[in-house]
Amino acid sequence: MSLTRMFIKALFVMGLISMTVPPALAHHGTALWQDAEVAQQGTVVQYVWRNPHVLVIWSVKDDAGKLVQWTGELASPESLMADGGMTKDTLKPGDEVIMYVRPAKSGAANSVIDQIKRADGAMVLRWSRQAGGTEEQRAARTRNREAAEAAASKGKK
Repeated sequence: MSLTRMFIKALFVMGLISMTVPPALAHHGTALWQDAEVAQQGTVVQYVWRNPHVLVIWSVKDDAGKLVQWTGELASPESLMADGGMTKDTLKPGDEVIMYVRPAKSGAANSVIDQIKRADGAMVLRWSRQAGGTEEQRAARTRNREAAEAAASKGKK
C-alpha cells in the first residue's frame, strides 16, 4: 500500500473520530449549580425549545426592585415531552411563573430549573432531569420546597 493511500485513510479515520467526540464532551453534570434550591416568581421573557437543552428566560425583581433577567436550563425537548408533557407551546412570553431553580455557583443569573409552576399554583413541570439527582434526592427537594411553602403561608396568616 502506498504511503499516500495510508495517509488518506488515516485522515478519513481521524475525521470520523472527531465527529463522534464533541457530542460526548458537550454533556455535563450538575457541578455548576448550587445544591440549595430557590424559588423565584417572575415573568417569562423567552422560551427556547431546542436541542440539546430547552431554555427559559424570565425576569424577576431583585431586593432593590431592579428587574433581573435569569436563564434556566431544562432537559432536551424529547425528555420534557416524555416526563412532563411539555411542548413548544407550554410557556409563552408574559406568562407569570414560579421557578424553582438551583442557581449557578458563580453568582451569575443562570440556573438549572427543577420545577415550574404557574402563578396560580398550577404545575407546569414537576421535576426536570437536567436538575439531576436520584429519585430520593428529587423527593427530598420536593419535601423541602413544600415545607418552606407551608411555613411561608403560615407566616402570611
